Amino acid sequence: MRNALIYSPIFDGHRQMYVYVLAHVLKELGFDVFIAGNLKATLNDTSYIDRIRKDKWAELIDTSIYPGNGLDIINEEFIELQNKCKTDLTVFAEADHHLSLFNAQVLHGRRRLKGRTIGIFLRPFYFYKRLDFLDRLRYLKHLPSNWKTDTYLFHEYLLKQFRLIDSALYIDENFVSHHSYSHWLPDVFQGYAEDILGNENSEERIWIDRVNDFKEKNKDRFIFLYFGTAQKRRGYDLLLKMSVEQDGCFIHCGLNNLNEKFDQDLDVLKRKLEEQGRLLETNQFISDPMSIEHFFKSVTQIILPYRNFWGSSGVMLQALGYGIPVLVPEEGIMGYRVKKYNLGLTYSNENGSLSSQLKKFKECSADFFKNSIAEYMKYQTPAQLKKALISVFTNSKTIDYPIIP
Repeated sequence: MRNALIYSPIFDGHRQMYVYVLAHVLKELGFDVFIAGNLKATLNDTSYIDRIRKDKWAELIDTSIYPGNGLDIINEEFIELQNKCKTDLTVFAEADHHLSLFNAQVLHGRRRLKGRTIGIFLRPFYFYKRLDFLDRLRYLKHLPSNWKTDTYLFHEYLLKQFRLIDSALYIDENFVSHHSYSHWLPDVFQGYAEDILGNENSEERIWIDRVNDFKEKNKDRFIFLYFGTAQKRRGYDLLLKMSVEQDGCFIHCGLNNLNEKFDQDLDVLKRKLEEQGRLLETNQFISDPMSIEHFFKSVTQIILPYRNFWGSSGVMLQALGYGIPVLVPEEGIMGYRVKKYNLGLTYSNENGSLSSQLKKFKECSADFFKNSIAEYMKYQTPAQLKKALISVFTNSKTIDYPIIP
């Protein structure tokens, strides 16, 4: 029997779902699976880890004993962990955190990691950030002290020059198209995990009727939907403000966040909406697939006013999975996908761009984007994801990686 170690010190947010999907595919391939993560962290949701504990088909290992709860684990400690698990295959679920560990293999006398090593990279954001002359000078000045964790140096030189890992997977198809050593991986968003779990939380379905009643009372208003925990970087406060200013209504499916600081005064915005019956918030983590689908299908368009965000968005992919076009910032992989594949509209960070593009977006028919969304989402499916993972986990030459043209 072969052993596989999935290393993911952070289980919060989408990461727990990533780990569950990876473990499920490895188990189907006949691996004994070990999952290493911080088991002492406080999480909003533990459903995926709880399911693994209950079914006992993978062994959980606590990384809180290591520096940085496992994020700063050093070469010798990691090899000791691999030896403990008798690892044949190691998968770093969020390899971006571990550049220093990988680069330690470059140094004289440092031992190589055991078995085959696979890294899934979510954030090579330097690819989208163009430095001006002064920024380049500052970059070069600090490179000697920062080289172990520098993303540009790692992805453009060290990774391939020193073969630091055996397979590098990226969820950014634009990045992959410019780097021959890399492989594209469809994003692990909600759909795959739902197919695996197949569970239903019927108690949450009270929100279906509540959404229907809310829509009936606001049937002449545009609905701004926010899905997930309230976060500034994902523009929670911006959507609230737009709802107030444009006489729209606001639906929030997810948890509020008392620890987050926003640019807008949320209490003032919410009070204005509540006074006119234009606010609906669950303040609850919703996991039931039918309820989630109903929230998304309560709107025809979704606005994602993310701030300084360069990566992939699971919420965007969920919306597209339901055939809903999106309005997103023009930078990063979100903007690239929307522009290249006609998945909606983009806006720039210039003053007034969001407002003008939103006006244009609301005037567009969702049907205009329907076919192009369906075509793009053929590549972001559970079947394509599983195909890519099996190919890399088995080091197969016969299974082709899914590639978006």
